[in-house]
Amino acid sequence: MQCPNCNSIIPDNSNFCGNCGSNLSAPPSQPAGKKLSFFKGPSDGAKGYAAVMTALMVFPATLCIALDLVFHRNDGWCTYVVGALIVSWIVSVFPVLRVTPAPVTALICLFSVLSYVAYIIGKTGHIFWFYKVGLPLFILAAVFISVDAALLSAGKLKGLHALSLVSVEIAVYLIAIEATVDMLLFNMVTIRWSAIVACFFISAVALFEAFQYVIKLIKKNK
Repeated sequence: MQCPNCNSIIPDNSNFCGNCGSNLSAPPSQPAGKKLSFFKGPSDGAKGYAAVMTALMVFPATLCIALDLVFHRNDGWCTYVVGALIVSWIVSVFPVLRVTPAPVTALICLFSVLSYVAYIIGKTGHIFWFYKVGLPLFILAAVFISVDAALLSAGKLKGLHALSLVSVEIAVYLIAIEATVDMLLFNMVTIRWSAIVACFFISAVALFEAFQYVIKLIKKNK
């Protein structure tokens, strides 16, 4: 074998070089020019997941803004929905990207949730919004994230099935938002826009599952 340090020919399975004394059993040092980075680049799968999730959340956000402007309600209800979507994106996508260490990611997610709650309190002037709206939605989001993390870690959720599950969760979450706000404002549930938006997410689930089935058939026939 050849010494990687001085290129001298030495016996095979040697732990030290007889010429330069290099320790050949030690792990190789990090190449020059490469530095350890605090941030990590996301994988291609994480980038694809983030792109799809962003696209899925753009439609309901723009739809709510358009409806609020068209009907000239000017009560800012769309800001609650858009804020919830942004927080949902941060909580569901940012941990998958893994661009920061886990403790930093957890702090970012917690800060986004607390910021949204503070916005609701400041907008309404009533802290009970947090207990009747923010807290139930936060618990529901935590349940969804826990289920997703458990399924992913167990390897039970692969390919487009993950996007299907997330699409169903978004549909349910949007319905929960409208139902919770309706109960608070009108003491009754009048689900309207969230049911319409949920239909698009259910359609997305059908497309994801169809593509996954086609991919499975292609792999099977190879």
